[in-house]
Amino acid sequence: MKKTLSSIIFFMLFINTYVYGATGYTNISNIGLYNNANYGSGIKDTLKMSSRLEILDQKDGWCKVETLEGKTGWIEKYFVSLPSERYIANNTAYNINIREAPTTGSKAVGNLKPGERAEYIDTYHSWHIIRYAGGEYYIASWLTDIEYKQAEKIYFLYDSINIRSKASLDSKVITQGNKGDSFEVVGEEKGWYKIKLKDSSFGYVAAWLTTHDPNSLNPDKVTYKRTSDALNLRTGPSVEYDRILTLKAGETVRVVASQGAWDKVVTQNGYTGWCNNYYLKESLPLAGKVILLDPGHGGNDPGAISYSGKYEKYINLSVAQNLKEVLNKAGAIVYMTRSGDTYITNKERGRLADKLGADILLSIHHNSLGNSDYFGLSTYYNTINYKSPTYGYNLAEAIYLNAVSINGVYRDGILDRNYEVLRETNTPAALIEIGFMSNPTEEMNIHNLSFQNVMVEKIANGIIDYFYAY
Repeated sequence: MKKTLSSIIFFMLFINTYVYGATGYTNISNIGLYNNANYGSGIKDTLKMSSRLEILDQKDGWCKVETLEGKTGWIEKYFVSLPSERYIANNTAYNINIREAPTTGSKAVGNLKPGERAEYIDTYHSWHIIRYAGGEYYIASWLTDIEYKQAEKIYFLYDSINIRSKASLDSKVITQGNKGDSFEVVGEEKGWYKIKLKDSSFGYVAAWLTTHDPNSLNPDKVTYKRTSDALNLRTGPSVEYDRILTLKAGETVRVVASQGAWDKVVTQNGYTGWCNNYYLKESLPLAGKVILLDPGHGGNDPGAISYSGKYEKYINLSVAQNLKEVLNKAGAIVYMTRSGDTYITNKERGRLADKLGADILLSIHHNSLGNSDYFGLSTYYNTINYKSPTYGYNLAEAIYLNAVSINGVYRDGILDRNYEVLRETNTPAALIEIGFMSNPTEEMNIHNLSFQNVMVEKIANGIIDYFYAY
């Protein structure tokens, strides 16, 4: 589907160094911003996943932070990820324009000369955002390179990961790495990391198969439990620690760590503390939820046609089938608007959600533009008929904030659009464009099973967050 530009959510890379003036991001949804650096101090606000934070101070495993809205407070380092210090480099022989907006038609405010570098902030709709002349401006990603101030380690998440000669799935495999293997990353290109090998040569690995901090919170490993009785939440893992509050019987919590007979949990109100796990029972986070997945297009409507000539309708269906399995395992009852190559009108798709009594509708698509340089992920909601943006926005936001946390997936915005499939329903609905099939690199990523599996897990996490944290 074709689209325009909108809001920015910032790109994350994870490291372990916490310094004054650095920018960090929350790595879990609905986490408390505390008054002081301890669980018993009470919270003044809750923060969404990927909330941008300025680090003001640190002590005893906590960071004092300021949010974009100007609120200050304390948050555990465990729930904060920090970006690497990166630069945009002009490695060409000509000047590259720096612009006011992410479009070639916007005003040029200066240029980056050959050999010069500028501080990197983010990538949005295929344009890099840089610090220039005291402000934030845009420079074309396809003309520039991302470089790291200093090499830092990345860790492989799986076994038998291919390391290639170029930043592309069709390049030569020069060696492999396994889960836990670490390499120095020295650059970034089109969602791939340039890494230094043991013989001091360089190779490329798909960023979505790696992590920068193996010790930080992994949202995919968060489990959900329900209290079997009224239960005290304490500041540490024993009855000798102070009580923070008492959880009601039947309340659901997220377990993020364990120590002996105690679980470290985050409540739906954003409080963190410890509970005796004898009184916590495993719970499926989507138990009883009814979800309608809509693989876009189908039949005589192929959707977008990729750079290499593939039809969007097939990959939409593949992602939906994969996602259905993951959501089923989380306890959801999942229906699909189509399970084969059939055509259904968008009006029928939207209204089917109402007939089924679905809790949410998610329409799955992949994007396309006439310019093959563009890439990125976006989600959509509709306020044409539903004036409250929370109606579909919360779902679109929860999915987006999880999906763009994948290394190598770039931001393209959360957008309000009058799409018929979103408009013709009374069910909270969102649409996702996972990437650009018109971009040759992103097209190969989209059709790669490992990429799809990682993406599906993150979309599922977003849906879980929607029901749990919003």
